[in-house]
Amino acid sequence: MTDTTETVETKVEETKAEEVKNPLLRTVEFSIPRKDVQAAIAKELRNYAKKAKFHGFRPGKAPFAMVQAAYGAEAEYKVINHMAIDAYVKKVEEEKLHVVGNPDIRPVEGGADAEELKFVAEFETYPEVNVPDLTEANVTEYECEVTEEDFNKTLDIMRKQRATYEKVERVAEDTDRITLDFKGTLNGEAFQGGTAENYNFVLGAGQMLPDFEAAVRGMAAGEEKVFPLTFPENYAPELAGKEVQFEIKVKEVAKEVLPELNDDFATALGVTEGGIEKMKADVRDNLEREVKTRVTARTKQSVMDAILAVATFTAPTAMVEDERKNLVDNLLLDFKRRGMDVKNFPVPPEAMKDQAEKRVRLGIQINTIVEKEKLEAAEDKVRALAQDIAKSFEDPAEVVDWYMNNAERRSELTAVALENEVVAWVLSKAKVTKEKISFDQLMGRKA
Repeated sequence: MTDTTETVETKVEETKAEEVKNPLLRTVEFSIPRKDVQAAIAKELRNYAKKAKFHGFRPGKAPFAMVQAAYGAEAEYKVINHMAIDAYVKKVEEEKLHVVGNPDIRPVEGGADAEELKFVAEFETYPEVNVPDLTEANVTEYECEVTEEDFNKTLDIMRKQRATYEKVERVAEDTDRITLDFKGTLNGEAFQGGTAENYNFVLGAGQMLPDFEAAVRGMAAGEEKVFPLTFPENYAPELAGKEVQFEIKVKEVAKEVLPELNDDFATALGVTEGGIEKMKADVRDNLEREVKTRVTARTKQSVMDAILAVATFTAPTAMVEDERKNLVDNLLLDFKRRGMDVKNFPVPPEAMKDQAEKRVRLGIQINTIVEKEKLEAAEDKVRALAQDIAKSFEDPAEVVDWYMNNAERRSELTAVALENEVVAWVLSKAKVTKEKISFDQLMGRKA
């Protein structure tokens, strides 16, 4: 029987090689006249000679042979490196190549022409990208209306955030604050985090597991209970999916007391003039602004997904790696801000590579649309963004001036305004479906 193992392995290796081939890789060959190199080396050595210090000679008076022996290799490396880079730059400019990242420049060994030093440079080029045809792309444009019910729910949430509690002699109901002792055991042994005394939580607020709250609901101060509880599969690994026993003793039931919606409530929230009516007007304005921001973000994400779907070109690996490093750095910075020790935090080389690759492709495609469709961030639209941000501040005009006269902040707003122009352009080309979503859904609240 014929052994085909080697043939199969060879074909697999060839297939893999074809799969990872980078279509953006280019090579160019160029050369440097040897006489020019030698002349430049001699000039460099003369510069060394002016400052070189040798025992028994004053600076600049040492024999040239000594200078050449001491610094010849260094001068040669410096000159050839500099001249090779210059020749490479000239070559790619002549061929009008859009290079990405740093080239890998190598000498060509055994060149036949002794009068020339020959080199080959390998590098990535920027992909050729066109304005995509989005006429068949499906994009969702979201809409949301703030109803009076939504507005009142928001006021209720604000009241609940400032609720007080009054002790009552009855069984526990939802919205009551419960004070209790509890002890959880697994196979008869107490587990970490399963024991507490005088622990407070609001019943029905989702602060405890549903089965725990169900056991407490209907109990009164002084009552005790033992009940089983099975932890969810997505809980802490040491407890996930396991059944434990809880012993609880309710020590106090206190009912929720909401503050009245009056001028005192408005004053407590920092509204110094206009009282409760001014506060309500501010809340409504803030809600409308927040809804607009979130709806715009949802629509924008749908647009970006559509652009990414047609951006099928290869992203330059150098750009992807830079973006990957930025994403990892930002992630570690976020961890550090949360108090985590990130000095020895393990980050795999492939971490966030897929996300980085998508971001690079998306960025390149957006830049192409902006450039070829001549999209611009108009002055009035940049200012409108600043004015929208400034509405929630005490002195809006001052905030607008700060944004418009600060180069970095203005640049951020300009980028947003330009992105909005891209969104508008895509919406004008694609198949757009308008979708109404509820206020609760938009805010991520439970209905």
